[in-house]
Amino acid sequence: MPKKNSKIKNQYSGFVLTFEPERTQWLAERLYPDNEITESFSAIDWEFERRELVFLVLETEPLSISAMALMERMHGSGGSGKLKMRMSKTIVFDTQISEHELNWKELNSVVSTPERLKRTDFKAWEFLLTKIRKLRPEYKELIDQLILYRETELRLLGQSDRVARLNEQRDGLGLTLDIAQLDRSSVLKGMNIEKADEANSILDLLDTLPIQERSLLEHDARLFKSLLGEQPYHSAVFSNGADRSVRIHVVDQTDIETVLGIDLIIYNTCFDNFLLLQYKRMQKGSKGWVYQINPTSNLNQQLKAMASFKSAVASSTPPSPTLWSYRLNDNPFYFKFCEQFRPEARDDSLVPGITMCESHLTEYLALPESRGPKGGLSVGYHNCPRYLNNTEFIQLARVGWIGTGMQALPLLQKVLEANQKGGRAAMFAIIDREQSQSATGRGRNYNQKIA
Repeated sequence: MPKKNSKIKNQYSGFVLTFEPERTQWLAERLYPDNEITESFSAIDWEFERRELVFLVLETEPLSISAMALMERMHGSGGSGKLKMRMSKTIVFDTQISEHELNWKELNSVVSTPERLKRTDFKAWEFLLTKIRKLRPEYKELIDQLILYRETELRLLGQSDRVARLNEQRDGLGLTLDIAQLDRSSVLKGMNIEKADEANSILDLLDTLPIQERSLLEHDARLFKSLLGEQPYHSAVFSNGADRSVRIHVVDQTDIETVLGIDLIIYNTCFDNFLLLQYKRMQKGSKGWVYQINPTSNLNQQLKAMASFKSAVASSTPPSPTLWSYRLNDNPFYFKFCEQFRPEARDDSLVPGITMCESHLTEYLALPESRGPKGGLSVGYHNCPRYLNNTEFIQLARVGWIGTGMQALPLLQKVLEANQKGGRAAMFAIIDREQSQSATGRGRNYNQKIA
């Protein structure tokens, strides 16, 4: 099977795809610009680029091109063993372009299927682009925009501390939007990464969004001051325009490269609970992604402080119970041990990793499995089979099963003060959603797909 063409920008060529009749009819009924379509490819070993361009042939008599779309790799195979790709940003031609109109008898020779995939020859691809622009001039600008979008890099690349911090904040923003059931994809794909060198927070890269400097609601300002004291901050609001919103406040940093890590603090008004997520960067080694913990690691002191916090909270008077106050686990502290950059990652994807609450991590580190041959401790996929992935953490947080209540606020402030003295930044997210007195719609909301 031939591999993909050279990655040289000027030598890219895409695909011309057709499908079996029943699938073709299904696609034709759903093919419109704002819709996304998922397709599975049997050629799972095919070397796809992160983004591909595809012409869709939905008419075979005569053979005709119906649309052009962007195709992006999805994570997982849904248990099918096939490669899944998402088609979006579709350009649907009002009138299909037949092989007769193209005046090109070779169209059939470049058409492939999800089962028998082949990349179009560069000269043939350029011929199609040129010919279709001439035959459908009203779509020329859209075609050029789609080509440019495929080449545009929306990910934060590099190994600097600045990039690492911004990627942590980006992940924290994405997690929070997923917990609130807002549109993570459109927000993260709206980043202007050209500003990364000057950005003091991830919000500086989202210049298409309604950034609200210092114009916080009174309740937000009071909570922020209680947790983080008198500090300057950056703010933005994300909303579905109806019953859910997220307000993000990031402590300003004069130099983000001096920050040691990011604490994501999430307060959910519906469940009146707090979660605190601390990021730790894993390194790729012979055993895969691993976070090494040496005897002088500040993680040891952090775990001790968190254990003291829990003891103090346990002795405090809890608020009166409500429909929303019960927790499966009232520990607010979670660690996310993150992988570094994945070349094939989507623009809107979250960072993969191992998420564990403080008590689970403490218990795990006391087990022999956490120790290496030289006695050092580590957390990785090779020795830690039980953890929360992104989807599991989001689902638990979304319905309020984890976190601590308002009685912990004064004590939580002390933990954050210690973190700030150690040079850590903070991102404070407030999730607003309506409290329903019934279970109407619960199944639909709980099972919302998390990509």
